[in-house]
Amino acid sequence: MKKIIKPLFSVVIISMLMAFQGGDVLCNSKELKDKAKEALDPFKYDSAELTRIMYKKKESIKEVEVPLFIGEKYRIVFEMEALPKQVEVQIYNKDKDSKNRKLLFSSKEMGDKKEFHFEVSKTRHVYVDYVVPPMEEGSYNGCAVFMVGYK
Repeated sequence: MKKIIKPLFSVVIISMLMAFQGGDVLCNSKELKDKAKEALDPFKYDSAELTRIMYKKKESIKEVEVPLFIGEKYRIVFEMEALPKQVEVQIYNKDKDSKNRKLLFSSKEMGDKKEFHFEVSKTRHVYVDYVVPPMEEGSYNGCAVFMVGYK
């Protein structure tokens, strides 16, 4: 019985590890962060976040809050090359449940660019919305990196 359990357990563990690594071939976080850091210059690095994007049959929105200090000037750099289909990035002054929220930036104007940045100051928070378009066949995964720097 022990001879069967050990190999079976090993196969299950290896299968689970491989399942979690499936999207990581496309999402090389170190490479994406290195590219974003180059575009951050001359701003000083503050933080970065890797956001996993799940494509579904319907359009979806994924929102990320970015806390900021009033009195600093910030640059937010987006690196989107690890996405199978273009995702629109929108930056707002308030979260999606707030009334009177104001659109500060939209990547729609950037076309098909895979890297872009936005500069902001005089606010405590910004909210980054990833507008994920629907995918026709099945669901796909990808990732995006945004990096924040201050001056």
